[in-house]
Amino acid sequence: MTWTIRSVITWAKGYLKEKGSDSPRLDAELLLAHVLGKERISLYLDMDKPLAEEELAAYRALLKRRSEKEPIAYILGHKEFYSHDFAVNRHVLIPRPDTELLVEKAVELAPKESEIFEIGVGSGAVIASILLERQDLVAYGNDISMDALRVARENADRLGISERLFLFAGDTFKGVKKGFLTVVVNPPYIAETEKHSMKDDVLLYEPTNALFAGNEGLDIIQEIVTRIPEHLLPGGRLIMEVGYDQREAVEKMVSSSKGLTLLLWAKDLAGIDRAVIVERTHG
Repeated sequence: MTWTIRSVITWAKGYLKEKGSDSPRLDAELLLAHVLGKERISLYLDMDKPLAEEELAAYRALLKRRSEKEPIAYILGHKEFYSHDFAVNRHVLIPRPDTELLVEKAVELAPKESEIFEIGVGSGAVIASILLERQDLVAYGNDISMDALRVARENADRLGISERLFLFAGDTFKGVKKGFLTVVVNPPYIAETEKHSMKDDVLLYEPTNALFAGNEGLDIIQEIVTRIPEHLLPGGRLIMEVGYDQREAVEKMVSSSKGLTLLLWAKDLAGIDRAVIVERTHG
């Protein structure tokens, strides 16, 4: 049998559906486009093209990885975020669309020609996107993972922002000696008790230290809110992503932290309060 782009996609769709993929057709097309070095849309222009044996072998290898629940982003080695392409691997969290809120708010709120700090840069998708939108800003970012920092540096180099982004190893505020007018963070905020309801794609492959934070998912958020007054300049703002059900708990933390005022909540694509903006009181 001669395998064409059309026939192999049809077969792969059925195979991935049987293996539990939520988007078998899309997965099949993305993986084949990767093997062939094409844009996904270009597959439709050449559906009757026969595939070489080496192409089929490479495709089968990727399909096997996907059948074992490995996320498409890790298989392809990149993920789009805020209209930019970022290298990703299993050392970094895959950037999600909801996290683009952090970029939008930082771009809007960061004072002109100021310095911005991101706690836990991961792939660098958030801080790099901010710098690409705001040429006047200089940024600092840390991460507890050296492997993640290498990914962030790779992305910064490729996107041409390395001269404005200073990366260092660190956990939350450890080693941070200065204050900032803007601090951005997408902390771990999933409760350990929620593991049973999560998809294998996430549990088996994404870094757990970027996902989970204690029994209620609030451990790291509490640490950040407690310590942020020391690292925000007067009038400075913390822009932080939180869990879908954590608004009440976060508001209690902020109200009991001296020197902080809660400015606003920003909603995600589903209309859920997803990012909180907190300001350090002047004076």
